[in-house]
Amino acid sequence: MARSDSSQTTGSALLSDHAAARFLDQATFGPTPFSITQLQQVGISSWLAAQFALNTSDLPDQPILASDGKFNTNLGPVQAAFFQNAVSGQDQLRQRIAFALSEIWVVSQQSGVRQAYAFAPYWRVLRDNVFGNYRDIIKAVTLNPAMGRYLSMANNNKANAAKGTAANENYARELMQLFTLGLVQLNSDGSPAVDTHQNPIPTFNQSVVTNMAKVLTGWTYPTAPAVAARADNPPYFFGQMSAVEHNHDTSAKAIFSNIAIPGGQTAEQDLESLLDALMQQPTMAPFVSKQLIQHLVTSNPSPGYVQRVSSVFLNDGNGVTGNMQAVITAILTDAEARVNDDPNAAANPSFGHLREPVLFLANILRGLNGTVSASNNINLYATEMGQNLFNAPSVFSYFSPQYRTEGGLLGPEFQIYSTATAADAVTAALYGTLDKSTTIDLSSFLQPASSVEGTLDYVSYVFLHHAMSASLTQAATTAANAAKSAKAQVQSALYTVLTSGEYQIIQ
Repeated sequence: MARSDSSQTTGSALLSDHAAARFLDQATFGPTPFSITQLQQVGISSWLAAQFALNTSDLPDQPILASDGKFNTNLGPVQAAFFQNAVSGQDQLRQRIAFALSEIWVVSQQSGVRQAYAFAPYWRVLRDNVFGNYRDIIKAVTLNPAMGRYLSMANNNKANAAKGTAANENYARELMQLFTLGLVQLNSDGSPAVDTHQNPIPTFNQSVVTNMAKVLTGWTYPTAPAVAARADNPPYFFGQMSAVEHNHDTSAKAIFSNIAIPGGQTAEQDLESLLDALMQQPTMAPFVSKQLIQHLVTSNPSPGYVQRVSSVFLNDGNGVTGNMQAVITAILTDAEARVNDDPNAAANPSFGHLREPVLFLANILRGLNGTVSASNNINLYATEMGQNLFNAPSVFSYFSPQYRTEGGLLGPEFQIYSTATAADAVTAALYGTLDKSTTIDLSSFLQPASSVEGTLDYVSYVFLHHAMSASLTQAATTAANAAKSAKAQVQSALYTVLTSGEYQIIQ
């Protein structure tokens, strides 16, 4: 596979396979020869427009009860469908962004939401809103019953002095800390804003948390079919939570930035006021933008990169704040994301991010022409690698966005990194079976295998943006030359590449 050295990323005719593969590694679950060629033909702008229009992947609804009459807690079919979609689904960008959002807006079976049927509806909320407005995401997730269960907003009623109860503060705190504002105010480039004593300025204090909890009172689970509605409905995870006004705190509340929520409003009106207030906070733009950049492009974006994306978050060019299509486009087409599309660009050792287990597994299966059925067990390998899908250990997700490597750089995914388990998955894929229903097809790798050089060129094209280093090329050549058959040469070359740090860190 001959490599074009053009680095142009906007014109379809001149987009190199190197540039196309890099872009697809950031915007999808991994490039394939077909998707690389397709992107080269249409160009980035047209590709984005087409992806924004696609919404084809779904997760199957699960039975509420298991065969024994108890609540069904088997998430296996949902996890299997996720990997099937990630490997073969056409709406790659929507899936990839929805997955990134699921790692920010965490709902987990590990604590709180045991029922398996809660997860497909929650996933659809993210999937259906990723290309809308961030305000819509906040509202949809806030009123989703799975989130209501996970962070205790469902049946969160106003204080009752006679009973000694107060509004639950769980969701109120995490909505600010993890989903929208963070702990400290930020400048547009993501750096902390400081006071006159050079101390970071908090975004909220305990008083704000208490008042935010009051704002969010009065919501209950959807009413299940054939069940009478109650003020505090039992958990039911299809549909959207509904307001019970007599359980809502109607007092006036002062929230972040000393914004006043007027008294006498309904639960719906208080929520709308809160959403308006959040969208007015300039800190949200860099807070959200940086996390999305980290998930898609690089763990250590420059302040300029964060600032450029934040400015689009604040104003998409038409005066709209939170336009997700504009934000995603800004992230993926920014000069910092695209600079290494030029194969002659100087290497930046701090650029890129580690493939987390879900991305790692989906990527190797896409690259190896994998066929993944609805009964696959791919998530077992993700779990061994430290990422059990929809089972994050806490509301802080599978790994912290603030986790740093020994060298001091941000490297969130390294918090769960394991070379041994990654090698186990590669070995199973190449030499055994990942599970009874998942297969790979190495025929495309065998076609150029008349020489080891041809094999490695194709492996580099599929998995390394056609940019394999001299040292990895030598290691893979040595491994391939030691094999006795064409297939064994391909397997040896692929094993060497796919277990290398060069592959596992997306640059």
